[in-house]
Amino acid sequence: MAIIAVVIVLAGVVIAIQLTRPTTCALSSTNPLIFDQPEAPDTLDPQVTFSTPGWGAVQQVYQTLVMYNGTDYQTFLPVIAKDWTVSSDRFNYTFHLRTGIHFSNGDPVNAYTMWFSLYRTIIMNQPPEFILGQNFYLPGLNNLTATPQEIRRVTTTMTTALNTWNFAAPTTTQIAYMEAADQSFQVVDNLTLKINLGSGYLGPVPYSYVLSTLAAPVSAAVDPAVVQANGGVTANAANSWMQANMVGSGPYVLTSYTPDVGPMVLSPSTTYWGASAAAAEPLNNILQPAKSKIQLNYQGTTQTEVQDLKSGAVAGVSLAYAGPSTVNELKGSSCVTVRALDNVYSSTAGGWWIYMNQNTDPFTNQSVRAAVVHAINYDEIINVAFGKYATRWVGPVPPGYPNYNPANVPMYQYDLNLARQEMNNSPWPLTPTGGGFPGILNYEYIKLGDWETVATLLQTDLAKIGINIHPVGIPLDTLYALQVLDSNGVCSSQAVPNQYGGPFPIGQEFYTSDYIAPDDWTQNNAISYGSANACMSGYNNATMDQLVIDAAGNPANATADYTQMVQLMQDNYTNAWLVVPQQFAIYNPRLQGVVPNPMGSALPFTMMFNTEYAG
Repeated sequence: MAIIAVVIVLAGVVIAIQLTRPTTCALSSTNPLIFDQPEAPDTLDPQVTFSTPGWGAVQQVYQTLVMYNGTDYQTFLPVIAKDWTVSSDRFNYTFHLRTGIHFSNGDPVNAYTMWFSLYRTIIMNQPPEFILGQNFYLPGLNNLTATPQEIRRVTTTMTTALNTWNFAAPTTTQIAYMEAADQSFQVVDNLTLKINLGSGYLGPVPYSYVLSTLAAPVSAAVDPAVVQANGGVTANAANSWMQANMVGSGPYVLTSYTPDVGPMVLSPSTTYWGASAAAAEPLNNILQPAKSKIQLNYQGTTQTEVQDLKSGAVAGVSLAYAGPSTVNELKGSSCVTVRALDNVYSSTAGGWWIYMNQNTDPFTNQSVRAAVVHAINYDEIINVAFGKYATRWVGPVPPGYPNYNPANVPMYQYDLNLARQEMNNSPWPLTPTGGGFPGILNYEYIKLGDWETVATLLQTDLAKIGINIHPVGIPLDTLYALQVLDSNGVCSSQAVPNQYGGPFPIGQEFYTSDYIAPDDWTQNNAISYGSANACMSGYNNATMDQLVIDAAGNPANATADYTQMVQLMQDNYTNAWLVVPQQFAIYNPRLQGVVPNPMGSALPFTMMFNTEYAG
């Protein structure tokens, strides 16, 4: 029998009731606990990985100064740091590190280690570097004012230091360099690290969500000695050994993995430093030692994962996309728990919209964009394509995040008469027999789950206002390729001719968060040079750019700034904000200790495996 604690709150009094239920459901393996995932990690280097399975793996082995407080994404627990203080102007964070922290091989974790690790991220300059780069830069330099010559000089100096210094026993001269005040990551002593904001590309702002960025894998402690012995640090390049190996300070060690294939086996660390700290902080789940060995299998199809879960072959699954038929099938199984996660999990996993490129006809015209947003039957899309497992939203910040639509600006309404009126106000009016924009526009959508159904419904909706689209299904990596400039300096999404089946003046776009902060979204889907905006919507507004930066660093203005951002984009008809699909935690009822953790792009698929065991 499994003992389950049910907490009931009555008139402010918390009462714990012990219930029992039989654990008759099959589970073929309890140690290791086996989990299916749809794909293998992109890399096992915490300062390079930029995918859900990558984040999910490295966060079991590597640790950061702080981590989200369980399911609370706005407060943080100490991990490598035991506590911290913040200056009155919020430009300086001083972290006091715990004593006795070490990697699984016994090497120490201290302020020198963190200095190495954080600057390694800046020097390698891999895709997730921006998480730190927005606020931090190379020693003595400012990202916005440094000359190319200065950058090359300091990069060379730092690369040499990272590759040759003994960070377990640095010299007096080396310590003095790390203690210099003119840098982002400043050593105070071997157990104190001061982090100074204002040198990154955001400029001199006291960024409001710095703890979120420091909880991301890109800020994790890596062992300098291990890195130096296995390829070292190269400017603007990844380390191939680190891509397939892990030596961290966390509760797990990597015991088996074949890159790109799997399975991956994570075993409880026999040398884990955190046992005593965990005993002193029993509510800090991040610190707890691992209970069970974990095996991650990388399966190619949802069908395989569903069958494995229903048969008890695995303890849980992470699905690339859980459509309504899959969710309903799993809900119908008595030996599967399907738990809906709250808005922040769903939003972080992806908010979706339809972009209209404002540099390409007919979307150069605001009336056409207004016609599109009112021609879409949003309820039909949610009911038919998503089986009601999705919600509408108003961007650019997603539901569940701080400062989501502060003024409750109304969503665009489906109103075909209004949509037709807007088309008639454009250069391409409708006629009794047709009219509208001549020709057919390529519309890209991601070949995943029910998005083909969405594209078909959208094709029917837009035809009613004289806009004819040709849906083109593309894989996810092609969407990423469309977001950048080609060799001619032209947006790949709008290039003619287009190797991807475009150009795509209209299409499906989405964003998944790298850390939980509203500006992580606005810096991508609202600011003029954002990756999910520049080559897609092509929305370029100087006021918006200023608001995005101000909101990131000025909490006193944040609500007013985000209110104005929402209204600017809504009045411009920048995007047809579509849906946030509902996300679920899906696992065998015998799996105990399941605590979803807000871990950036790993949401909602990454669990804190160290707390889990079979009941």
